[in-house]
Amino acid sequence: MRIYIKKIISVCMLVILVSAMMTGCFPTTENKQNSNSSLSGDNSSGANNENDVSEFPTYIEDRDVEKLTIKANVNIPADFDMNQKVSIASAKPVTWDKESIVSGISDGRQIVDEFSDEMTGPDDLFYSYIFDDESDLTFSLGTVSYRTKMEIEYNYTYYFDNYKNFKEKDTLKKIFNNKNIDGIEKSNALDNANQVISLLDIDDILGEAQVYSMDAATVNQLQDEYDTRDKYGEKVSKWDYEQDAYLLIYPVLYQNIPSLSIMNATGENEFISSSRVYFIYGRNGLIAFEVSGVFDVKSTIQDSYICSTLDVVQSIKKSFENIILDNEIEITMIKLGYIARYDFDNIKEWRIEPVWFIDGKYGKCKNSLSDIIDIKENLEGQNYTTIISAVSGEVIPLVSIGG
Repeated sequence: MRIYIKKIISVCMLVILVSAMMTGCFPTTENKQNSNSSLSGDNSSGANNENDVSEFPTYIEDRDVEKLTIKANVNIPADFDMNQKVSIASAKPVTWDKESIVSGISDGRQIVDEFSDEMTGPDDLFYSYIFDDESDLTFSLGTVSYRTKMEIEYNYTYYFDNYKNFKEKDTLKKIFNNKNIDGIEKSNALDNANQVISLLDIDDILGEAQVYSMDAATVNQLQDEYDTRDKYGEKVSKWDYEQDAYLLIYPVLYQNIPSLSIMNATGENEFISSSRVYFIYGRNGLIAFEVSGVFDVKSTIQDSYICSTLDVVQSIKKSFENIILDNEIEITMIKLGYIARYDFDNIKEWRIEPVWFIDGKYGKCKNSLSDIIDIKENLEGQNYTTIISAVSGEVIPLVSIGG
């Protein structure tokens, strides 16, 4: 009887897990959350003792827990001091001086149309200004973006948004090098971007620009490799000399911690988002830019010396004590970043939080029950993701995540 009941419980747990994965969810069971309520060690729950640098190795390997393999590179910003305190903060999206920004960006062009509208509700207003050369400038919560006719026609953003990977440090470097483009000066691209940054008054939150060369040969190769098509299913236009451009990406920093570039993530009754700043500069000047997820800190909610990566690993291992899982899981990366969190019903009240981002993949299913409940195809090769607060040590439950 005990064996029979145990099998029933196992099957039920697997059904729940399969259901979650089929809706794009990650397992964030109540038991798992409770087991991670705080990290082990002296630094748990926001203790105020300084950290030992040895608690932050650059690589961690561990196989103490069955079906869990940790072979993880630890990604910590070079300028981050492990002995500085970090904080969870209450914040609000920045309020833009629209009139001043429109005047500065227009550069003598005339506004031919402008309008505003609600996005998700009355607290989320969208403003758009269209210039006489068909360029547009838009404002929304914590965001301002600009597009020229060249960006609209050739969709530059697609090529780095589609390939940029928030999990890996050098994804774009592997695709676009930083060689000089004939006829376009990098210094001019940087000067132009910095002028806009000063106009938006965000100089103090940005790190040094990472510059990539989006040349026609590289983009055309990507188009061929991935059979790139537009929203109508038609092949996109090939690039030539005129479309060459520099892509400038500025890291957005909070307490010397870069934004974790998560897009389209949700938690339990909340959005989880990131900050980003980029510019695209071509032969005829600025092609596009976006500044998003920018905020003003209101107050500190909690501060602490940062939770160590060794404590994070212990927390991950402990969480598996209460999970019935047939798939192997291998964790390959532990990365420090910050996220913005805000409730579905109160999108103007943000919570800025440094976190440890844990990333891995599900391996093969090794249980015969997979013949009854077909979870093999749903889990094998899928991402395993956990986010743990680097301040409080608590797990931040995820329902879905994209990048």
